[in-house]
Amino acid sequence: MSEPTIEQRRADIDAKQAVLAKVLAEVGCEGLLLLVPAHLNWYTGGLNLRGLFAEGERPGAFTNGRTRWLVCGNADTQRLFDEELDGLGFMLKEWPWATGRPQLLGDLVSGKKVATDRPFPNMPLVVDRMRQELRPLFPCDRIRLTELGQDVAHALEATARSVNRGDTEQEVAGQLAHRTVHRGADVHSLSVTADDRGRVLRRTGFTAARVERTCTLQLTAVRNGLHATASRTVSFGPPPDEFRTAFDLACKVAVICRSVSRPEQTQTTAVDIGQSVLKGTPFEHDWRLNPPAYATGWFAADELRRAGVDEHFVDRQPLVWQSRLGPAAVVDTVVVSPGGAEPLTPPEDWPYKKITLGETTYKIPDLLVVTE
Repeated sequence: MSEPTIEQRRADIDAKQAVLAKVLAEVGCEGLLLLVPAHLNWYTGGLNLRGLFAEGERPGAFTNGRTRWLVCGNADTQRLFDEELDGLGFMLKEWPWATGRPQLLGDLVSGKKVATDRPFPNMPLVVDRMRQELRPLFPCDRIRLTELGQDVAHALEATARSVNRGDTEQEVAGQLAHRTVHRGADVHSLSVTADDRGRVLRRTGFTAARVERTCTLQLTAVRNGLHATASRTVSFGPPPDEFRTAFDLACKVAVICRSVSRPEQTQTTAVDIGQSVLKGTPFEHDWRLNPPAYATGWFAADELRRAGVDEHFVDRQPLVWQSRLGPAAVVDTVVVSPGGAEPLTPPEDWPYKKITLGETTYKIPDLLVVTE
């Protein structure tokens, strides 16, 4: 799968601008200022920022629904247009670094009725409205996220195969970060969990703890503004019985999660079905310890439940599913489709389980058991 052409990317951005024109009509405004990084990345098709930024130096975008501008500081203009936006139809509104962003933003909205995604006095806020537009992937975004998902799987699997008994979590994390950057992505977050530390810690990070029996690696990488997340687990010799049982059940729950990755379904559907699988096991209440899913793509992880109400999935929406039972974890990124989940982080050179549910067979990454 190759990088989308400039013509394909511009067609996507033109389509997104039409979406923003509709948003402007709904809120009765003549301009829209986007400053939230995820919104800017979505609109530009993935703007990669490089270097050290203060919050007030970050670029934004402005549109009246017909024309689009990049809003940025003079320290970034050359690179952003040379490497990120050339040929995509953006014009420029630039501030000198010594003057700063506030003055330009003030001039930009003066005398106009402008909506924004950051709180400003007397300006309609469109954060919630934008969220629903960021859920489905546009064609070029899907191509780029698919490639990123493959690179995430590759980095995880290559690193896991090189882990040695006695390595520290920190050492493994360093190798995983190196492989991620080597493939042109940035690390958003990663964790390395030695043995059974995951039994009580759902977000482990990495420490000086040494790997003795099992090691679970999880990576969230970002490139072109898009995020993908997955995990892989290696065991030195047959895993402890509890670990094997927990992992096998997590794989079954992962299949349930994939089966409900369809438009109009919710994460609660997966929880309800999963509880029937876990009933009577030592892990039947583990679903209470962490959310089973996040919206992803332009966000690394965005909540799917607000004020006790579940958000319904939409077609072409990427999701991160995480099945965490006891010390085991099975985490992958998929795309919602009418036929069920389309995996973005499938096993590349890794053992997997074939599990059939209904008429569909799913490939779920298994434990890699290293024979010593």
